[in-house]
Amino acid sequence: MASTPASSPLSSRRQRSKPSLQVKPWEWFWLTLWVLLLAGSGIFCGWALMWLTRIPPLPDCDQVTPFHSESDLLYCAKAQARTGEPNSLVQAVLLTANWPKTHSKYDESQEILKDASEQILVLANSWVQAGKLEDAIELAEKIPLNTPLRKSAQAVIFEWRQDWEQGRAIEAKLKPALAASDWALAKTYLQEFKALKSDYWLTTRYVFWQQQFLVEQQAWNQLLQARALASTNKIENLRQAVVLARDIDLRSQVWQAAENDIDAWSKTVLDVALQRWQVGDRAGALELASVVPPSPSLLPAAQELLALSYAQTLAAQADPSGVAPRYSHMFGLMAAISAVNQLPANSAYAAADLSSVDQWSEQLTDLRRLTFSDMVARLGQRPTYDWAIHQAQMVEVDRPRRIQGQTMVAQWQANLQRIADRPILAEARSLAKPGTIAALETAIAKASEVELGRALRVEAQTLVAEWQQEIQVIEDRPMLDAAVALAEQDKLKEAIAEANKIQPGRALHSRAQGLVQEWTATIQIAEDKPILDEAKDLAYSGSLTAAINLAGQIGAGRALSDEASNAIALWKAERAYIWSIWEAEGRPVPGGDSSSTTESE
Repeated sequence: MASTPASSPLSSRRQRSKPSLQVKPWEWFWLTLWVLLLAGSGIFCGWALMWLTRIPPLPDCDQVTPFHSESDLLYCAKAQARTGEPNSLVQAVLLTANWPKTHSKYDESQEILKDASEQILVLANSWVQAGKLEDAIELAEKIPLNTPLRKSAQAVIFEWRQDWEQGRAIEAKLKPALAASDWALAKTYLQEFKALKSDYWLTTRYVFWQQQFLVEQQAWNQLLQARALASTNKIENLRQAVVLARDIDLRSQVWQAAENDIDAWSKTVLDVALQRWQVGDRAGALELASVVPPSPSLLPAAQELLALSYAQTLAAQADPSGVAPRYSHMFGLMAAISAVNQLPANSAYAAADLSSVDQWSEQLTDLRRLTFSDMVARLGQRPTYDWAIHQAQMVEVDRPRRIQGQTMVAQWQANLQRIADRPILAEARSLAKPGTIAALETAIAKASEVELGRALRVEAQTLVAEWQQEIQVIEDRPMLDAAVALAEQDKLKEAIAEANKIQPGRALHSRAQGLVQEWTATIQIAEDKPILDEAKDLAYSGSLTAAINLAGQIGAGRALSDEASNAIALWKAERAYIWSIWEAEGRPVPGGDSSSTTESE
């Protein structure tokens, strides 16, 4: 019986020769633990590296306190000093004020402290120059004690206070001097401002009081003029005195003195106005009362007359002249009617003025109608214009607003014409776009449909004239181009003849004539230059008379006529000088300019 492979000696030896790969359980435990430790140490090292190399977050400077780190304090102090804002500068100073000298960053903190303190002083000084003394002092005093600029801050605060005391003392003297109209003394006090150091007093307050000086002077002169008029005891001069005094500048101290005069003069004016009313001169009475200011101390009759005068003034200001109605006129008429209606029922003025109130009421009714019509017409549509025109035409012929209403109607009708004719012009412009003669003639015919007297007639005729000129340009351009081509071939005479074919009044006529003048000048220069050159040669050779006679052949108006005239004048002067020498020497002198004798000797 044969033996099996598994039981053969060779097979048994091969199996024993392979190493065993089996791992015991306890070996698996230590192997896993070692791998975990290795991985954990790597993660830890990476985290540690990130923590060591990360950028620290910036501090919140709004919440910084002395308990923060020195680097945070310096960072915030420097950042706040850069802003230039007063509160930030003060905070920067406080963050760097109390650092010990032994600190490693003491020098850096002192630089920030000095910079912030200097900015505080500069800012405070600008406030002083703007007149904000107390704010400036409060800011400058924020520089702490025992800091480099504390003494400087106290010194400038002292200077500011001194300037302010002196400036206020000058103002305290200047004001009563102006009130007393002592101009010489006031000028002396004004000059004292120049001794102060602050720009606020040197410029701002000085300019203010200088202007006040002029105001007081003008007001005083005005009051003196008014008093001079009032002293004549003439009612018209007294009325003018009231007007002049009431016009005195209210900023002046003179106004207080003028008020007493105005009250006294006004009573006299009102007394005369009442007398005129009683004798039937109502227009004169109202004219006098119109200049009197209202006052509660007046008698009832005077107050009623003033109210009536006030109403008349308001009604007169509602002048119906002008195109568009104004809301101010409407309110003025309403106020005038109200002023008269508030008069007592038994007032003689109210009873006498009922006709005026009726007229104002009628005018107010028409003004309201026109105002609303104008508002509707501004919508710019045909129906709104038609409605507005209908409303405005309801203002009757004998009413004050009739002319204004008709003027508005004329404007609205013109706008309606524009609405109707604008499409015609738009179509005409569209027809003219090809730019051909046929297209332009068609456009002209279309634009001519806008009839005479229509709102767009002028615009239509302007377009027609432009298109007619374009047609002329198209027709005459070949002739002008042909003339230019001949001129470029030096055929100037032929070019001139061709250009002259363009008739006067044509679009290109002025251009053609400019070219004709240019070419004519070229021809004349070519003809006359040899003559002038020959004359110059004669003159250079000493034959001045011959040169003069030859140059004289160049006629006036030719291209070289001015040059020839200048040369002739020069040669005649030179010849006269030579002849004067000959005469002094006793030599014969030719009889005149026309002599053919040469001067070569």
